[in-house]
Amino acid sequence: MVRIALVTARRASEKAAEVARKINRVKKWVVDVILAPVDIAALIPRELLERIISEKASSYDLVIVPGTLEYDVKDLSEKLGTPIVKGPQDVSELEVLVEFSERDLERVVSRGELDAGMLLEKWLAELREHHAHGSGVDVCGVKVPLRPPPVVVAAEVYVRRGREGEALDKAVELLDRGAEIVVFGFGMDWDSAGVREFLARARRHHIEYFGVDVASLKLALKAFEEGSCMLLSVGLWNREWLASLPREQTIVVTPVLENLSLPPSPLARLEALQEVVGQAEAKGYTSLVVDPVVDAPGIGSMGLSVASYFMVSREMTDKPLMAGIANVYELVDADSHGQIAVLTQIYAEAGASIMLATEESRKTIMAVTEAAIAATMTSISLLKRRYPKNLGVDLLYVKEKSERKGALSMPRKYADYEASKISSWMLFKPDRLGSHRITVANGVIEDYYIGRRGTVRVTGKRAEEVYKAIAYLGLAREPSHYSYLGYELCKAEHALAMRRSYVQEEPLVTPPWWRSIFYSARAMRVKRAGGGDG
Repeated sequence: MVRIALVTARRASEKAAEVARKINRVKKWVVDVILAPVDIAALIPRELLERIISEKASSYDLVIVPGTLEYDVKDLSEKLGTPIVKGPQDVSELEVLVEFSERDLERVVSRGELDAGMLLEKWLAELREHHAHGSGVDVCGVKVPLRPPPVVVAAEVYVRRGREGEALDKAVELLDRGAEIVVFGFGMDWDSAGVREFLARARRHHIEYFGVDVASLKLALKAFEEGSCMLLSVGLWNREWLASLPREQTIVVTPVLENLSLPPSPLARLEALQEVVGQAEAKGYTSLVVDPVVDAPGIGSMGLSVASYFMVSREMTDKPLMAGIANVYELVDADSHGQIAVLTQIYAEAGASIMLATEESRKTIMAVTEAAIAATMTSISLLKRRYPKNLGVDLLYVKEKSERKGALSMPRKYADYEASKISSWMLFKPDRLGSHRITVANGVIEDYYIGRRGTVRVTGKRAEEVYKAIAYLGLAREPSHYSYLGYELCKAEHALAMRRSYVQEEPLVTPPWWRSIFYSARAMRVKRAGGGDG
């Protein structure tokens, strides 16, 4: 029987005991908590830790010590002859042990640490195995499972006349940060010569696999001549195209009717799809993807859309499904990452193996990467039949799941000042050397010094690099000025990381509950999120 000792301090003892009980119950291992006589685990002295382990933990197969310890424990393990590893920063993450086998514990010992990410590695390996041996079809060089997991992300890039270079650069970028397939969308203002020239440029950009979304058969044929591997989308409205399209390429089938409307019920959508698929198969098409269509919000049919996917998934079991989730998140004024996480989970559970994403608006920058992360979360969730939570991969940007507490103990005696009472009369003292203008551009922080030494630009990706350079070059003198620069440069660094706009001396993030209003059904009036009435 496996015996594990968890060494912790008083403040984390209750949580550690809870985790130990869960592991004992699920794994039938012996997991004991050994308490060090200090309040904060990060402050356990090395000598004390050595004494505790030598006295109490030497008979265990594995000793897990706090991951917050600043010193190395590898030599301690060798000295005492007991496998000692550091655990995660948060003791609650030790729950991952319920998923570990004895062989996994051997890997923990060899690595010298237990990281929650190890469980993600294990699950991703299982996902790869499932994907490799599961049923699927080739779509643009990608094995797409008939039903997830995994979930594949495709990205559509709308190509605008006169801005072809932007579309190509965007496509290359999206393929680099999460998209498996790129789809080029062409509007009514495109002709065959223009499409041919653009797609030839795409190949020169080393975009090997691409699909197209076009409004005419003529453009579709030209796209296939130029190497397109997929066409969006064929429905009852244009089923005559099936007589002319190449049979070996992938066709995405939709239930769009002759009048360009959608059938009014899930059953009607299924029947429309079955009709088009039947005609396509009769003509020799072998690679068909079904898109029951994700309805846009606000028209009262989102539930119908999800129900359609469920029904089609169960009736057309030999065809993979695609879900254009951008139809929702592009049309909702809420941060895209949360929507994408939920939409991916919903439509994957409804049977969709391909999520089609876009980044057509400023508010959806990075949406394709968010979709790739969401696809990973959902794939593991479905594979392991777990909530998409505590998987080692997430889409949390601003909010956090648990409070992070500093390891340092606070002094008991101190002089106490209320900052607002001092700042009311303490004026900012101008620096006689000059002023600084800070911006974020071209993927770096830019600080422009304007003063006695002329104009100097300092650039860097991290605030620390920039303010140290400013100090080294002597471009500031007043302590309050350095404090101000540190504050603004920190904001600039976060803006750079989050792909947000940065404006000097303006807030980087304004929570919606600071500025939003909402309708109170109880009060039957509009209220402000901060508590006041609108």
